[in-house]
Amino acid sequence: MLTSLKKSYLAPAFVCLLASALAPTLAQARNTKMLLPLSEAVSQRVVQQALGSDLSIGFGAAVPDGATVLSQEVFARGEAKPNYRTISTDDAAVCRMALQNAVIDLVKQARNSGANAVVGIVSFYDHLAVMDSTTQYECHAGMTRSVVDLKAKLAKIERGYGGNAVVAPPRLMPPASGYADINDVQQVPFLDQRGREVYQLWLTRTGPRAFVVAEDGFVWQSWGTPPDPNVSRDPALRALQSCYNHGAKNCQLYAVDNAVVYHPGAAASQLQQPNAPAGRAPQGE
Repeated sequence: MLTSLKKSYLAPAFVCLLASALAPTLAQARNTKMLLPLSEAVSQRVVQQALGSDLSIGFGAAVPDGATVLSQEVFARGEAKPNYRTISTDDAAVCRMALQNAVIDLVKQARNSGANAVVGIVSFYDHLAVMDSTTQYECHAGMTRSVVDLKAKLAKIERGYGGNAVVAPPRLMPPASGYADINDVQQVPFLDQRGREVYQLWLTRTGPRAFVVAEDGFVWQSWGTPPDPNVSRDPALRALQSCYNHGAKNCQLYAVDNAVVYHPGAAASQLQQPNAPAGRAPQGE
């Protein structure tokens, strides 16, 4: 009788011990690939403070005009762990922190090298494959941490003004896509008549400026420099953030300053539907 009792208690104990031993392996095995919006992470204060007023960043492999590359490719890995005592436990929130850590690492490398810009920033997870986007980044989320790998180039950006070099303010700098002429209102996707009127008005705004469209017909326009120092000075970031905050569908930059940066491949199935659904009112600053 005693022997059978020992067997009956030892078996569950062994199963529990085995499960405990396997738990770390199972947790580490999860590797969820996510593509997330850059604006939600880059526009936050921690990144803007790191950039200051003297350093620019540019996402997407294309190097913007006026940038003199100072280095070969540089790399940064950002990691973040979920904090189960706060709300920062979902993958998207932890990924945002991981991206911010990676961007701050690139900023430190730029300052140490005498650069005032980090350009050509692309996702490069595990140094295996490039994910090139001006609006999204790639994050890999697990049970114990999330990881963002970035690849970039350090550069100098100068603008002649009254004989002095003026450093461009920190901004997302997507290259022109060639999709349409900036003044061709009829080519702007997803808009109804009111949306086209808003775009025509935006064309009269002074820079810096940005125009964002969403598949469900909403638009956001942003221009100038906000008086609140806690608000991003980048009009592209402000417009994208507003679009995401309102829950619009597939927010996309259409134009920045005097260039159309929209890529129709991001929402090809919607290009034949230029009219917004009834009741969708454009938004803006």
